[in-house]
Amino acid sequence: MRTNNMKAILKAALRVVCILPFAAVVAFGQQTVNLTAGPATATLPDGSAVPMWGYSCGTAVVGSTATCAKLNPAAGAGVWSPVVITVPTGQTLLINLTNSLSSVPTSLTIVGQLGGGLGTSATTTPSPSHAVQTLTWAASSNDPIDGSNTPPPQEARVQSFSTEVAAGATTSLTWTTPRPGTYLLESGTHPSIQGPMGLYGMVVVTDATTGTAYPAVGTTTPAVTYNADASFLFSESTRSRTTRSAPRSTRLVSARRGSGRDSQAAAETHPRAPGFTRPAIRRP
Repeated sequence: MRTNNMKAILKAALRVVCILPFAAVVAFGQQTVNLTAGPATATLPDGSAVPMWGYSCGTAVVGSTATCAKLNPAAGAGVWSPVVITVPTGQTLLINLTNSLSSVPTSLTIVGQLGGGLGTSATTTPSPSHAVQTLTWAASSNDPIDGSNTPPPQEARVQSFSTEVAAGATTSLTWTTPRPGTYLLESGTHPSIQGPMGLYGMVVVTDATTGTAYPAVGTTTPAVTYNADASFLFSESTRSRTTRSAPRSTRLVSARRGSGRDSQAAAETHPRAPGFTRPAIRRP
């Protein structure tokens, strides 16, 4: 009996020993960032304050190799600044998004990457009704009914393109092993409104060794090194839209400079159509 009990204990201990390395591998393959969407204020060069919405980094997750930081390190609490999230290549990115906006839902998309519920959990909202259109060119007729048109019923409109996070809630959003590059991060909910309100930032997925843009190839091609690594995101604001946002266009660039050769990746939002995004452009 004693021998049987000892065998059972040894088997259980062996199972635990086998499970622990597996759990460590699972944890290592997923990197987590805490992010909050909420109100903020931007101060323009003339001193006027513009109400904005923006992302802010939460408490760093112990053991995670993904990082989150303000693009403007000088921006204090409540001051608007885009964020930059950096994650190593080959790792799954998990963002815990907290919605601190007053009463509206929000979501996240990384332009050029699949994840966060993009394409699988979209939500819709009813389309507004359209009144009968009457005569608009009075010179052609005196009868207001002449040429009237009854618009057909409209289909529901997309509200969120990805997993929606309700106001006051926190939801975990996952991107499985995102591709290397620099990408625009923005709201996937009413993007023509929440984008101009300031809900955007950037995600850098990198496999580069610090200080080395391109590794050596064999014994004939030396490594291409660089001295500085910086990320930039450009946007513009107008005071005439202080109640609904000012940024009307964004452009992001992540560049490494050194040894006479640059590498950069960029994605941008069209300045005349908020919410319309071009695919990420990568240039060796």
